Amino acid sequence: MDFLFNEIDVEKIEKLQNDPQFWEELDKLETQGIENKNIVQLYSVLDILLLVKSSEEISQRINKIYGVIIEEALSHLHAKLEAEEFLDLNRELDHYILRAVYEYGIDHYSKNNLHEAKEIFIFLSIITEDNVFRGAMQIHLVSILTNISFQEFLNKFVDMEKMETENESFFMLYFKDEANRFLHANADLIKKAIREVEDLI
Repeated sequence: MDFLFNEIDVEKIEKLQNDPQFWEELDKLETQGIENKNIVQLYSVLDILLLVKSSEEISQRINKIYGVIIEEALSHLHAKLEAEEFLDLNRELDHYILRAVYEYGIDHYSKNNLHEAKEIFIFLSIITEDNVFRGAMQIHLVSILTNISFQEFLNKFVDMEKMETENESFFMLYFKDEANRFLHANADLIKKAIREVEDLI
């Protein structure tokens, strides 16, 4: 079942849900991922489970896997910050670490946990050398710092048309011109927030 390790084939997964071998292979992959704390492997399992028919058991598995992913991703992130090293979006593991931390930040932001979201997006704003990524994370951050709700952030700043037609990543990277103007107008807020965190690292 090589498809478990490659790009997810949605139709194939739907057909294989009643195949015992499918679940046997998936269980094996999940066990190995948890034992080895392999974020990439665990995401391959998670992304498949999110597509199969929902049940209480599936929900519990998803929560367990996601918990391991977040714990391991945050551990990697803190290690990089302490070592004053960057994560590289072009490296598979680093990309999935950033995905996990980003999804964790979005989860907090969408639930209006602004303090937690602020810390996460500060880290995301400084942990890579990719200017496009950094700029996008700073737009998230400045929205949080100015108490803009997540829904308002989506409506006001995110270019939904480009997100649907051009975005091929796990991140929101396409924004309206207004978002960049807002970012530049509040640059001092960003600098202050980042300085506060850097002083603690």
